[in-house]
Amino acid sequence: MSHPKEIVMKSVKEVGDIVELFYQQKLQEALSKFEVAISGMMTAIDILFTFKAEHEDFEFDEMKITNTLKEAMSALQNGDIVLLADILQYDYLEYMNELLENME
Repeated sequence: MSHPKEIVMKSVKEVGDIVELFYQQKLQEALSKFEVAISGMMTAIDILFTFKAEHEDFEFDEMKITNTLKEAMSALQNGDIVLLADILQYDYLEYMNELLENME
């Protein structure tokens, strides 16, 4: 099994690639890959919950990530792909990268 940080990094890279596809207006390819990536995103978030439980000093705002994902799903349901890409880029990815920096 890979190191937890590596699994989170892989998911973050995957989502970053999908965001680029959204911005390039390659909608079908982006949505198809996003559908698959959601599983990896959930795995990464589970790893962060576990990491927080094992490391008292690790700050992970569960509500922030939950609200970000709710906003992303709402944008997706409303068909607002630009908003979805922005939420993934500026809320999800930036926060995940911040968390990655704080993982040992």
